[in-house]
Amino acid sequence: MQDDGFTLDHRTLAALAREVEGGDPIAWGDTALDRDTVYDLIASQIAQTFAGYETGGVARDRQLLIALATVVKLTVENFVLHQRLMREGR
Repeated sequence: MQDDGFTLDHRTLAALAREVEGGDPIAWGDTALDRDTVYDLIASQIAQTFAGYETGGVARDRQLLIALATVVKLTVENFVLHQRLMREGR
């Protein structure tokens, strides 16, 4: 485990994710979801998951690999959903 003084704060994670959305906006559409609440909730869950990895002794390079694999999976999932919606004419 690497001790570089870095602590994953879910608020920072959510803020960075909102900034990323600026470059590739999410189609929130007519959902009844509050954007900030959703970002905060999901960022909190992810931060807790990775804090557990840290506590469990999972090395940072392994955590990065897990995070990148998760990004790929979610991107593929989003791509497939987008293709389905286009096919359905939405």
